[in-house]
Amino acid sequence: MSLSDIAPSGNPLDDARQYLQSEGIDGWLTRDYRYTNPAFEAALGARVEHLTRPVWLWIPANGDPQLLAHDVDTGRLPADAPSVTGYANRDQMIAGLRKFVDSAKNVAMEYSPLYELPRVGRVDAGTVELIRSLGPDVVSSGDVVQYSTERWTPDQMQSHFFAVQALDNIVKQTFKYIGENIRWALTEHDIAEHIRGRFDRAGLEFDDGPVVAFNEHSSDPHYDPQSGDSAVIRREGWLLIDLWARKKPKFPGQRNISADITWTAKLGEPPSQKQQDVFNAVTGARDAAFQLLENRVLEGDNPQGWELDRAARNVIDKEGYGEYFVHRLGHSLGYEVHSNGVNLDDWETHDTRTVINGVGVTIEPGVYLPEFGIRSEMDVYLGEDGPEVTGNRQTEIVQIETD
Repeated sequence: MSLSDIAPSGNPLDDARQYLQSEGIDGWLTRDYRYTNPAFEAALGARVEHLTRPVWLWIPANGDPQLLAHDVDTGRLPADAPSVTGYANRDQMIAGLRKFVDSAKNVAMEYSPLYELPRVGRVDAGTVELIRSLGPDVVSSGDVVQYSTERWTPDQMQSHFFAVQALDNIVKQTFKYIGENIRWALTEHDIAEHIRGRFDRAGLEFDDGPVVAFNEHSSDPHYDPQSGDSAVIRREGWLLIDLWARKKPKFPGQRNISADITWTAKLGEPPSQKQQDVFNAVTGARDAAFQLLENRVLEGDNPQGWELDRAARNVIDKEGYGEYFVHRLGHSLGYEVHSNGVNLDDWETHDTRTVINGVGVTIEPGVYLPEFGIRSEMDVYLGEDGPEVTGNRQTEIVQIETD
């Protein structure tokens, strides 16, 4: 049985050891300092508040995980956490690390050679030098992080379906709300506030957003409407809404899975031919990437992240809009909306991580012309039966009547 056939256990530490054993890596050493490494939190399975000094989690391929924390912080670690050793000063910290890696030939850390994958590269060069000085070679933990912390458990998958269904309903309701209230000169920020209110009533939580972008503002992929400085949504124009959220937790530490979608609409007159052509190019690129993913998975040859980006980019290049596709195709989707697994990227990086079974990603090509931008974003989960689009897939430009 290969690793791809094994479902996540729900315990990241057990899954990490399983991966380490399979790949011949002696251990995974993940470190956090002042909440700069989300992989540490995901591996531990809990966010620990008020940690003030470096804290280390050692997960050997064979053996029990252990923590190393400063004496002032040890009492804040969860009661069910791995056994913890305290240190009082730097010499004791190094001695504790030496004990962890003493017999290891190679150790995985959040290190990315040549900073190829910024999402993976969470430890500084000095930390890598320190561990190498203790004997082992340091290798990237990118794949072990994905395997152990980014595959969805059945409960997490259901939390995602809850969120994406809610987002699909909210975006459709929002387009209708705009059409019914267009005479009130609502701004982009007003609509963003409306969406945030809908999130709360739907049982969703969010860290930031959403994007509500009218006309040329939709040319900015990360436009953030601000109170007092956002456009009024007029009776005639182009509208892009990008919204993301996750189900509110029922208990502390619950890591529900985010959903993230983007839809576009035309207010007033039907879309121009250029708007329709760009929409067709974007949705064609989106569907080409999904088709490649589906074909390769069914062939038993899961693609790497960069390959899906390239498939979509080729479509947009062919349609003559390549210079306006200015970001990666998609990102890892997990507890954080931009999570720590494989990104679909051959533009900002060259992501050679495999899109493995059990993970979620977004597919969201975009074309951003000076006068308007179009992005079509859908969420995809790679399950036992192949990839699945988890929400609604936009196939036509939404028409908002304003008469």
